[in-house]
Amino acid sequence: MEGCGKRSVDNSKESEQEEAGKADINEEDFHLKILKDICCELLSNMLQELTKENTLEGLHQGHLNEQTCSCAFQNLLPLYFASVESFLEVLREADQALADNLEKRFPSLKVHT
Repeated sequence: MEGCGKRSVDNSKESEQEEAGKADINEEDFHLKILKDICCELLSNMLQELTKENTLEGLHQGHLNEQTCSCAFQNLLPLYFASVESFLEVLREADQALADNLEKRFPSLKVHT
């Protein structure tokens, strides 16, 4: 009987530790979401400021490619649609093929003419 009481005390301590761990994870998730939101806002602002020359340099240096653009678009759309669309127009001037490939991957970006 004594052992049963002790186990329930041990179990309640474990439950408290698990709950504390879950609270830490939830708080960490919350902070990561805030960080992601801030990064997306910054990226969307940067995309709007890129010129054809900046874009060409990024392509030439390997910083911009289909993989990096797709990753950025996945995180920015649909909330920052205008920024992505603006960047896609500049990208089209610098690399038509890449812009076309990205439009195929993200049909919502089809340029309306």
